[in-house]
Amino acid sequence: MKLNKKIAEGLNNEFKEKGYFILQNAVSKNILRKIINEIEVAKNVDVYLDQKKNVRRVERIFNKGSKLRDINNKFIKILKNIFKTEYLIFKDKYNAKPPGGEGFYAHYDGVFKFKDKNGNIKKGWYEYGDKFINILLALDKSNKSNGALEISEADKGSFEKLLRNTKNNGTPDILKSYEKKKKFKLFKLNEGDLIIFSNTCAHRSKKNLSNFNRRSLYYTYSPKKNGSKYKIYFLDKKNSKNKNSKSLTGEI
Repeated sequence: MKLNKKIAEGLNNEFKEKGYFILQNAVSKNILRKIINEIEVAKNVDVYLDQKKNVRRVERIFNKGSKLRDINNKFIKILKNIFKTEYLIFKDKYNAKPPGGEGFYAHYDGVFKFKDKNGNIKKGWYEYGDKFINILLALDKSNKSNGALEISEADKGSFEKLLRNTKNNGTPDILKSYEKKKKFKLFKLNEGDLIIFSNTCAHRSKKNLSNFNRRSLYYTYSPKKNGSKYKIYFLDKKNSKNKNSKSLTGEI
């Protein structure tokens, strides 16, 4: 997907203003089917279950199949086209969200403290950089009934400033009092649509009350100038003593 200069500039400006934008029909249904097939047979991945023991999330997924690798390269090209900056993948996950699947509480991405394997306090994702961009690819249609993603406009400021809006309990969950001050937009998506948004956009979703899956692929990027932090991020996550922050708290 090569965006012309005017469209790319418009999306860049929208991102600067709100912290997010949508690209519709970015990936064909044929490619989506192949991506889903690769996810289903992927080996050497990290699997998280919900409270009903259903698969909730699969991580370390982007290089486990040719189409998963292709979509990563496509996303990197999109980011360069819009932001005129080279990005590298920082982390990745597949969210399953089957019928009855949990939602998650309103939170920032990466704004939390964790203890490393030596007990040292670390500043969440901000140990690895200071800018992160998420790309969510809808593998199924999403709407209110199946717990579509809800996003608020990006907050500005340092890690310490953003942390004051959170529960500061080892998770990135924001305070309920702060959540009430924010306006959240629910995004209805078709298969193949993308949402591109800043990690400082508070976001949430509710339980899947439908009879259909609401699957999504969710890759996060950081500027290439910071170097690749993919392996060290997942190693640190594995060794982290923050057991409650390794998979977002769900809602039954």
